[in-house]
Amino acid sequence: MPVAASGKSLNLIFDADDTLWDSNIHFLEAFDSFCDALRDAGLILETAEIHAAVRRAELKRIQTHGYGREPYMVALRDAVAELVPRDQHLLQVALDRIGTHLIERHCELLPDVEPTLRQLAPRHRIMMFTKGQRDEQLRKLHRSGLAPLFERVETPREKDVPAYRRLLRDADLDPSLTFMIGNSPRSDINPAVRAGLRAVFIPHAHTWDLEEEELDDAKDRIIELPTFRRLLEVF
Repeated sequence: MPVAASGKSLNLIFDADDTLWDSNIHFLEAFDSFCDALRDAGLILETAEIHAAVRRAELKRIQTHGYGREPYMVALRDAVAELVPRDQHLLQVALDRIGTHLIERHCELLPDVEPTLRQLAPRHRIMMFTKGQRDEQLRKLHRSGLAPLFERVETPREKDVPAYRRLLRDADLDPSLTFMIGNSPRSDINPAVRAGLRAVFIPHAHTWDLEEEELDDAKDRIIELPTFRRLLEVF
């Protein structure tokens, strides 16, 4: 039976990247271009070695710059400083090109997102709760044409249990009537459930590996759907 069968309006909170639109695939493509640039500069490095350097830089920059495309480019520059101690000019030119492409890249809406949200919005409160640079996420939302559907947009530094509890308090949400919907077990599903919400997990083929973890053993409060459009059967 659909959750909303009682006719009650629910609070539906959506992640953005790789839930509403493609995102991580663009980072994967930027990494591939980065590897190509290093090799074009004559560096003989294994992909695993490059990935390890980028990951170290990413984790460091997340602490100071948060998540997003611009912080990722800062991490790539940090990785260059580690991997290429001298003669970095040609790589800096390549990084400028990679960064421009990544930051300006349009994020395509995933299948059925727009018609599904337009059917859900008249029946329920629709909000967004997503990590990343706020100006970047608002720009992507504006480009999507869906901004008018969202009553509230929050961009916390981390989506952990305290962040979900703050959202419940600040937006005056009843957790029993509130669902977090997203593709990341680590950020969208598990901490939301631990904070008292219910959750809908919609896997994405290119979810960032740092967002992967086992789902909490709370099956009665987690719904897993294969596609975004199936939300209409639940809500």
